[in-house]
Amino acid sequence: MFSKFWTALALAVINLHLVAAKSVVAHFMLDNSYAYTVGQWMTDMKAAQQAGIDGFSLNWIPPDCTSPSRKWQISRIDDAFEAAENTGFKLMFSFDMSYTTCNTFWNTTFMTDMITKHAGSSATMRWNTNVLVSTYAGDDNDAYGNQFFQNLKNSCKSAGSPISLAPALVSYAQAAQTNAQQSAAKMVSDYPSIDGYFNWQAWPLMDANMTCTADEAFKAALTQNGKTGPYIMAVSPWQYKDLNNGIASDSWVAYSDTLFAQRLHTIANNQFSPDIIEVLTWNDFCESHYLRDLPSMTNTSATDYVTYSNGMQNYVEGMNHAPWRVMAKYYLNWWKNGQAPAITMDQVVYWYRVHPKAAACYGGSSSKIKNQNYPTDAVFAWALVKDKATISISVGANEYWEFEANSSGPALSMVPFPEDLGSSGTTPQVSINRNNKVVQYSQGSMPITASCSWSNFNAHVELCGEGINKGPSASSS
Repeated sequence: MFSKFWTALALAVINLHLVAAKSVVAHFMLDNSYAYTVGQWMTDMKAAQQAGIDGFSLNWIPPDCTSPSRKWQISRIDDAFEAAENTGFKLMFSFDMSYTTCNTFWNTTFMTDMITKHAGSSATMRWNTNVLVSTYAGDDNDAYGNQFFQNLKNSCKSAGSPISLAPALVSYAQAAQTNAQQSAAKMVSDYPSIDGYFNWQAWPLMDANMTCTADEAFKAALTQNGKTGPYIMAVSPWQYKDLNNGIASDSWVAYSDTLFAQRLHTIANNQFSPDIIEVLTWNDFCESHYLRDLPSMTNTSATDYVTYSNGMQNYVEGMNHAPWRVMAKYYLNWWKNGQAPAITMDQVVYWYRVHPKAAACYGGSSSKIKNQNYPTDAVFAWALVKDKATISISVGANEYWEFEANSSGPALSMVPFPEDLGSSGTTPQVSINRNNKVVQYSQGSMPITASCSWSNFNAHVELCGEGINKGPSASSS
């Protein structure tokens, strides 16, 4: 499995096709920014820029949809635009339309006011000179629909701030996993008002990596129907959620073992090139697909303090994802510049779950985790080295498993969990070896244990080598 894929990757590094630089945004959950200051926004934006991310797509819920009111979001948005203007960062709105029950739904007057309020900002993301606007959902919701979108476009145009609308109509994205062309054609037919489309489905619905079949179908449908875009493609490293509420649809894991590397490589190698990449996500801790550093969970005065609910802290606390930004930076730089970047550091990103999928946990999900048999019980390692090296991985009794890497491009391997994890678990060890010397070494900070206090299918990610934020930024100039 790995040898074929990564041999193809090595060949692809040599046979490059130049592509024009594109834009990358990360989905940002505004609900997790209550404590943010302008300074905290700038910290997040600079970290995102370092990873090749050019902007945030701000997902926010109708302020008066639920009680208590979320009108505080408006102030956080103002702060975000101030910070973005000072960092050369871009922002766009993603209006969350997934709530089918609301005290007050989105209305086009308020949406137009918010869009026009920031339309003159240098931080506003545009497409074809228009303000770029997206959504999360909006289909399968009687409060919205094609006429609602058309009314929004008309309202913004009348206000002097015309928009390019690229919503994430989720039901069509999911249906496209089984019948891409039919779903794409139906989406364009059902929503003639839209200009582009954001294909939210970044995770496979089966135990296999994603293909670009759905992406190709949606982009072609837009073009064939005279739509000016953009086509936004979703990329994500992981997905796991467990709200522990007895509802099966709120407890699931997606097949994600090597998803991030595979999906990013497909784009970087120009097998399919979207107009915009949207990384899912920067800070959605609830669904385990975050690239941001872990937030403060106990210091209530911290400017990135986040309150968790439904036991989410049990599968997020300590589960670092930040090293995945090393992987994102490499591939996004490649995609933007049309050639694989020079490798100047020795780095191995490795990730693993903290208990076997068959472990008997005495806390956590009150229902079976959907797709819990999909993940492989293994430690995965992605190596990026500046010169030929041997990567050595030990996981308990599975000691000194080795694979080779060199400066031609990334190498990927895996080591299975040992059958006996011991009474206190085992912690992976990774080293980069060159000329019979260990040049970098890392030991995981989270053990893999046979038993668990909470059913946790989230990934813990570590870095062996030089720092996450070292080296030149991969952001567009």
